Amino acid sequence: MTDRVDTVLVFEGQGARTIATEPPVDLTTLAAAEAQAAIVRHQVARAEPYRRKGAHAVVGQSLGEISALVVAGAIALDDALELVHLRAELPGELLEPREWTMASLTRVRSGPVQAAATDLPLWVVGHNGPADCIVVGERAAFATFATRLGLTDKTYRELPVTHPYHTPLMRPVAAALAAELDGIDVLDPAVPVLSPTGPRSITDAGDARNVITDALVSPVAWSAALHQGAETWPDAAWRECGPSASLYRFVWKNALTLDWAEA
Repeated sequence: MTDRVDTVLVFEGQGARTIATEPPVDLTTLAAAEAQAAIVRHQVARAEPYRRKGAHAVVGQSLGEISALVVAGAIALDDALELVHLRAELPGELLEPREWTMASLTRVRSGPVQAAATDLPLWVVGHNGPADCIVVGERAAFATFATRLGLTDKTYRELPVTHPYHTPLMRPVAAALAAELDGIDVLDPAVPVLSPTGPRSITDAGDARNVITDALVSPVAWSAALHQGAETWPDAAWRECGPSASLYRFVWKNALTLDWAEA
């Protein structure tokens, strides 16, 4: 693995609604597994020119962690797509159906958010900035949570979600996915991999296997990962591999100065 990093390739999660190909792909018309597979294919293709030139590192957010591992050479694309299908379909088979709400909170500090979530079936699943986070919870619990914090339409936005990703409730899914991973070839990454599950560096095949399952039950420490990456690779160009190119906003929300653009 090279120590030199010219470019950091960045891969987002499953929140995109379209892929700007010709013709465009409307992800909202696809089943969850197909939409997520389409995102991974798109991201890997966008990263391909960078795989053929220069030294690079990879960072993926949520679903994007799988794209990152493919581009790092740890998992074959076909195997990754199979994992993506299982990641999308197993929760419906293994978890009790509930009405879930996911919300993006802005201009609300993490301390009050954590306090308001106490004793509720609701979890902070994404830490994107000092006053920017993602929560997942039962719909009734979220209503109580919103009242406790005095949330308004200017401080949160609800997002579509069908299962409680990045929470402890996903442990049965993580166990089932780990069993499937036993039959898949996973290699040591050929380039540096920084995971926001932690955050932590993924340096060998064991780390890669573990992070795929750990990411299902752990929050996404995106803010901390960005800061760690900025400190580790201060002169690198950061290139976001789509499809929505929405992660750039967390650079300025975290008061970072990075050479950031679309791939």
